[in-house]
Amino acid sequence: MTKKYPTLNPDKYMEGWDNLYKKQVEGQLDKLSPHFVHYAPLEFSFFTHDQDVTGKKALDLATGDGIDACYLAQLGYHVTAIDILQSAVELTKKRAKALKIEEKMDILCETIENLVLEPESYDVILAIQCLQYLYDNALSKLYELLDSVKQGGFFLFGGNVKPHFRTEPPIRFITMTEIKQALKGWKIFSIAKEVRLVSPKDRRGYIWVVAQKPEKQ
Repeated sequence: MTKKYPTLNPDKYMEGWDNLYKKQVEGQLDKLSPHFVHYAPLEFSFFTHDQDVTGKKALDLATGDGIDACYLAQLGYHVTAIDILQSAVELTKKRAKALKIEEKMDILCETIENLVLEPESYDVILAIQCLQYLYDNALSKLYELLDSVKQGGFFLFGGNVKPHFRTEPPIRFITMTEIKQALKGWKIFSIAKEVRLVSPKDRRGYIWVVAQKPEKQ
């Protein structure tokens, strides 16, 4: 018997996040210190904890509540954090101010599509749960981001794969095969897939990766 999943418009999904962030902007920040919903940023910290990151730059796409972006700033990176939701931008600024790391962050209301990316311009790029919402442009944007990582820099990726509830229009999953092909020649520190039971009627697949761009020989 085929499992039936509900259909959700991604715009409604974003509306839910917007409402949540607005409440957090108006209320108290329950958690200032980093916590991780996704594995990639946490595992990244293990691989880089002894590195000198003075003068290095990081980019956090679709920053959301700003926790990952603020964590990178606490590690010492100068972080550019973007999100399409103004509420997410305000929440990230509030978190950065509370952590006293405002000077280490540029927090912008911007779309991923409109972001100008120069080749080899960031030491770390974080793309968690966002590229899939670019639909047909998801895979091309992935390669653009990889081109923007400096030699020796890191790319942290997380996204959904099947099983997943249906969306209209359908979101574009980047598969494990595609991410491995895109990162061919990179040093892979961590790559994995799992299925989480989000609720009794909602099973979702996730993949994540932490990879380092090779130095040119």
